[in-house]
Amino acid sequence: MYMGLSDKPVLWSRGWWLTLLAVAIILLFGAFLRLFYLGDWLHFELDQARDALVIDAALLGGPLDLPLLGPKAGGTFLRLGPGFYWLEYFGAWVSGDTVLGSAWVVALCSIASIFLFYLFSRRFSSAASSVALTLLFSVSAFLVLYGRFAWNPNLIPFFSLLGMYALLRSVDRHEKYMGRWLLVAAFAIGLATHMHFLAFLALPTIAGLFLLWRRPRIALRFWLGAGAIIFVLYVPMIFNEIKTGGMNTREFIGAISEKSTKEDHPLIEKAVRNTSEFALHSFVLLTGFEGATLPSLVIQNGTFESVCVGRCDQGKPYGIVALVLLFCMLLSLLWLWWRETDRRKEDVLLLSLLWFGVTFVLFLPLAYGIAPRFFLLNAPVFFLLFGFLWRALSQIIPKRYHLGTVVFWGVVMGLVASNLYFLAHRFEQLRLAGSEAVESPPDRILKERVRVTREQQERIADFLVERTREANVPLYMSSEPQYRRALKYLLDQRGIESISPKTNQAYRQSISFVILRTQSDHEAGLEKYRSAYTIGNAVAFGTLTVFELLPKPENIIGERQDFTTIKASRSQAPPRYTLRQFLYPNSSDVTIEDNENSEDEGTE
Repeated sequence: MYMGLSDKPVLWSRGWWLTLLAVAIILLFGAFLRLFYLGDWLHFELDQARDALVIDAALLGGPLDLPLLGPKAGGTFLRLGPGFYWLEYFGAWVSGDTVLGSAWVVALCSIASIFLFYLFSRRFSSAASSVALTLLFSVSAFLVLYGRFAWNPNLIPFFSLLGMYALLRSVDRHEKYMGRWLLVAAFAIGLATHMHFLAFLALPTIAGLFLLWRRPRIALRFWLGAGAIIFVLYVPMIFNEIKTGGMNTREFIGAISEKSTKEDHPLIEKAVRNTSEFALHSFVLLTGFEGATLPSLVIQNGTFESVCVGRCDQGKPYGIVALVLLFCMLLSLLWLWWRETDRRKEDVLLLSLLWFGVTFVLFLPLAYGIAPRFFLLNAPVFFLLFGFLWRALSQIIPKRYHLGTVVFWGVVMGLVASNLYFLAHRFEQLRLAGSEAVESPPDRILKERVRVTREQQERIADFLVERTREANVPLYMSSEPQYRRALKYLLDQRGIESISPKTNQAYRQSISFVILRTQSDHEAGLEKYRSAYTIGNAVAFGTLTVFELLPKPENIIGERQDFTTIKASRSQAPPRYTLRQFLYPNSSDVTIEDNENSEDEGTE
């Protein structure tokens, strides 16, 4: 054995019980990182509050009141599949807490993905090497943070790994239950396509190309069963399309054309930018370090010119390291695939190549608009690529030096320590967010401008409720959209209804507040309210500050506003229905859109 890598493809080695113990410890440690102060430090903002409203309605009426379509794909009116709502509903039903129950489902799937990664890696590497890679996977700051809150993209690593592992088993000639594994792959990949628009496009393409390449001999009934599973998973969407005349399908076609033509850059510029994004995000995944940067290269006068100012120059050395590392890892994958003679290991290399290649091509039209969450789709690949790099080096470096295993484990432990360092720093920021205006560096993981926690928002909601009940008047509350929806949800849970204050008029019997980021430009944030209000007391809650608005007498238009007379504005998104509405058309004429996406009167 060299560098902890073995040619034995079997799951258990001679020291299988030590491997089992090591994997169990890694799972427990990974669970600790994902569950540590989960409830108090929860990331709970606009999307999470939006989904919580949907789940609350289903808990009140029953599972028939779950929507037939899921959340919207970012930047479009296209709706995803409802699979995420099914899992959220289960978590909320079991725990009795919609917000925390939904987060628990994501956290548990994130923990389970650690074990799935070990099984996947074990198809190629030795037990010792797989344990090392799994340890790195379990502490990755990127994956830990996305495993700590409820959001539909956060489940992609679990279901994609389950689907890809099942695909490997389904083409293995020595596998006794190839057909059954095909069914598992169909279920996992089918459900994963409910979680994100890019997953809907990429995962079936990867699976299809892999199966076409390998052409496994599986009984027809299993192929039909796989098709039936996918069909059942999409039956709710079909029902909604029947009800709406195919409106979501038209949104899908529009989203495809819009996303492919949105960026006004030549293909070569997009390819360069896409390569930079892959290199930088792979570096974040492996190290937890977010400060690496690369300059934007644009074509001017027929040549590439660098567009790089400020922070880009500071992080450029790390960016170059990230680019070289990615290039070496990909070169190792191709070299190993060319040389590999073991069919099962070759399958892992082929699937990894397709997984990387398809996502790279898919991200190409979006190169200048890539968000960190996109890399949840192919995150496991970068850890596999790191393992391939060391496998390639083990075959190149003369074995007589006997340094391979020491170097391999030294590098892995260095990367583990790096991720834990940045995680500890992030956790410290979350701990202080409710009491101090902690500064947040540029965030290449969650794209947060400041740290805001659920515990902090609960305290603000308690403060607003106390003030409202003391005054016994209607509550007007406004904030940035990502915080407003969450605060409104928490207020609703306390029995207090709120709408946004108008900027040019007010009511005598009212109490109004604006919540701004503590370190933002307060003068600019409050400017639009100054014509109708005097700015009163400010109460700081760490990274958020609550400002009271006192209505000016000359702008008072009435004594007291009756919230029950306010009509919600209808969403521009195509309607979606519940299963109850589909089965019993006369049960309700109001679609979910009316409640979920409506804006309060007075919102600016």
